[in-house]
Amino acid sequence: MATYLAVRGIAWDPERFRSSWVQFENLVILAGPDAVGLLRLLSEDDALGLRDLQLVPERQGQGIGTWALRQAQAFAIGRGLRCVQLRVYAENPARALYARLGFAVEAVVDGTVHMAWPAPRRCAG
Repeated sequence: MATYLAVRGIAWDPERFRSSWVQFENLVILAGPDAVGLLRLLSEDDALGLRDLQLVPERQGQGIGTWALRQAQAFAIGRGLRCVQLRVYAENPARALYARLGFAVEAVVDGTVHMAWPAPRRCAG
């Protein structure tokens, strides 16, 4: 994440992260006894906001991100929410994963891609 922020001239704000911790549903992703990632969710009206998905680099490309996204989709369905929404920097290779799992682009704003699953027309209302 630091690389994406640095490219945009945005300084990491640990206090902002700490203060958001109490607002979000923060789920540690385990592979056996090892913590390998973090999934952060936030209910936003009738949508589930996927606010952060991070995996330790050595565990990327092993299907863990796919599993985590499928969990978020299942949470949204189980909670009766219309969709899952997320934002990703345009150059982030995770965009391909999101698209493969059915997330569609709603908008691109200042290099940030807003995506939703299912397709935006169903998410928007």
